[in-house]
Order: sequence, then C-alpha cells, then structure tokens
Amino acid sequence: MRLIILAIPVLLVLSACAGGPAAGDDGDATAPITVQVGADPEQAAVYRSLVTAYREAGGGEVELVTVARDDHLTRLSTAFASGDAPDVFLINYREYAPFARRGAVRPIGPLLERERVDMAGYYEEPLRAFTYDGALQCMPQNISSLVVYWNRGLFEQARVPPPRAGWSWDEFVATARALTTGGVKGVGIDASITRMAPFIWGSGGDIVDDDEAPTRTTLHEPGARAALDAVVDLMGTGATPNKEQLAAQGLPEQFMTGKLAMFLSSRVEVPELREQRGLDFDVAALPVMGEPASVLHSDAYCVASGSENAAAAARFVAYAVGRQGQTITALGGRTVPSLRSVATSPAFLSPAREPASSQVFLDAIPHLRHTPVTPSWPEVEDVIGTQLERAFADGVPLDEVLAEIQEQADPLLRDR
Repeated sequence: MRLIILAIPVLLVLSACAGGPAAGDDGDATAPITVQVGADPEQAAVYRSLVTAYREAGGGEVELVTVARDDHLTRLSTAFASGDAPDVFLINYREYAPFARRGAVRPIGPLLERERVDMAGYYEEPLRAFTYDGALQCMPQNISSLVVYWNRGLFEQARVPPPRAGWSWDEFVATARALTTGGVKGVGIDASITRMAPFIWGSGGDIVDDDEAPTRTTLHEPGARAALDAVVDLMGTGATPNKEQLAAQGLPEQFMTGKLAMFLSSRVEVPELREQRGLDFDVAALPVMGEPASVLHSDAYCVASGSENAAAAARFVAYAVGRQGQTITALGGRTVPSLRSVATSPAFLSPAREPASSQVFLDAIPHLRHTPVTPSWPEVEDVIGTQLERAFADGVPLDEVLAEIQEQADPLLRDR
C-alpha cells in the first residue's frame, strides 16, 4: 500500500499537466458522466440505487465505476495519469489532499452554489475537513464516527450487560475480558491512527504538533503515550485476536462469524453486517478514556479538474448530497448523512433496521475531530499503522515503535 501512496503525487503531476476544459466551459448539465467509488459489493448496491434514482428523477446518464476499497486510490491515480479520470470520484478526507495539491480537483463550492445547495443545512465538521487552501474542495456525503459494534447474542450467552453510554475504558476492558471464552475473543481493534486517535485526544494528547500545519508527530508525549500504553495492555490480556487469527480472517469477518464479540469501526460496516444471516448486532459509543472524544470518518464527492462535464458532475453531486440522495444512502445503511435533516429522520434513525442505536453516531458529533489534512498524511498514516502493528501484534516495545515513527514520519510531515 505504501508504494501506491508514494506514487500518487507523481501520477497527479502528469494529470495536472495534461490540461482540461477552458475556465467557464462546464459543458452540458445533462451530459453523461462517470462516477468512481470505492465500495464492497453490499456498499456498491447502495450506490447503484442512488444512480438509478438520479436517472429516474430526470438526471443525465451516469456510468458508475465501483472498485474494491483497497484498489480505489490506485485506480484513481492510474486514471489521472492516463488522462482518463472519472468526472466525479468519492474519497475520504484523509486521502484527498494530494489530489487537491496537484490541481486534480476542481473546488466544488462555486459549482454547488449554481445548483443552489444551501451549505447551512450540513454538519460543519466534514465541511471543514474537505476545505483546503481556503476553498471547499469536495462535498461530504457523510459524518460517521468511530463506534463499538457488538454482538447481542454473544453478550447474552456470556451474561454480560449491554454497553452503556459513557462507559469508561476500564469497563470496556472488563467487558472484553468477560466476553472472551472458548473460541470467542472480546474485542478487535485495528492498529491504525484512526482507531487510536479518540483515546489519544481523550487522554489529553495529540497526534501531531499542529493540526493545521503539522511538522512532527507527538505520539511519544505523555497524553498520547498513556493512551497507547492502555491499548497495549488490553492486547496483553488475551481478549483480542492474535496475529495468526487476524491473518486468517479480518475483524469484520470474525465478528460476522461469531468469533468476535465487539470491534471498532465506522458506519461503513453496516450494509455487509445487515446481510449476514442470523447476526444480531448493535452499536455503542466509544469507551471514554479521560474525556469523550471521537474521530471523523467522512467521504466526499470530488469533481476532477479536467472534467469536460463539470455542470453535469455538479448536478449529480447536488442530487447525491441532497435530501433524496442522502435518504437513499441512509436507508442502505452506508452513511451517517451529512445533511442534518436526513440524519435526524427515520431514514437513518429508525430502530426497525439494524443497528437499532444509530443515534449513537449523532451523539458523537459534538466530540468529533479530524486528523490532519495535508498531502503527506496518507504516507504518515501508513507509517504509524505499520509501526503500531509491531507493538500490538508482535510485542515490540512501544518505545522502539514510537522512536521509529518519529524517524520515518516526521520528515514526511516537514516535506510539504
């Protein structure tokens, strides 16, 4: 993955030099467009429903390109380098800055103004995350947060009470240990900064020295270090899957097959979990380590700067993030809507569809923060994840891991 990330800036230089339509020439608003999304099969079905509804509502023709999530950035980079970029693409805020820096993204704010999209109706945090160089680059479709997925049947089997709002880290660890029995592990946590960030922030620590213009990592400093120590201690209890178990099956798959009672993730898991026959699941708030905190998970629609059909692209994006479009993706389970009126509607909150406790996602919004938006962040995130994996799965001393993060990641942050 890291080689892919390192290749993005070079490929985007080629795309930026390739040229595009003249300024002000945005094409026909009904012209055919191509939209690329990274999605697993269950998520892809949600986007197909969205495109179908757009056509039926009188929108233009849309070719939907669905790519496996792990291949999405690679396909985008290759498409830009070859001069065949999609008109619209969906991307996470942690990954779009390299595209924006190289001029591959057309700022979407003015395009959506023409479509009369009222930004006041949307949650502010994802809009901030997709603002770069003073301009809204891409339009967010969701405002997910990190939550705890839990298997109701395994809780009942172990006679463990359901997670409660505001539960402490110690209660979380005790719950995970109580659920660990036979072939079941209590909890799974990926070794990534998006999983660690809420606990670091809640403990009074930071990931970097300056969120707006980071120059070095701060995971070795007291607040962050205390949070990471607590997670390492949890790994040492035996309540989490070991390296061999993780190599054989990912956390969502272990959860779906009854081998894992809890795991941490965003809303992205819901469509696939709903398809798992016999799985009774819900979501709970993150445990609190110090102060309540959570991390933003948000994707947005970007318009390629070289698109000859920017007007048609903007028309589709306006529909996708509008009330009807967001209702469709909310019903499909994929998103926590970024449009307030849909997020607070039965399309998202109805307890008749799992997870019954979707309000948990909205309750986390006041505590949301986002990781840095900077061109080198995908590489920095990759370094941090690789090194934390050594501490969590291989038992490498945390001091050694944190020193390696400083040595590898800090130069990337300074090389802006």
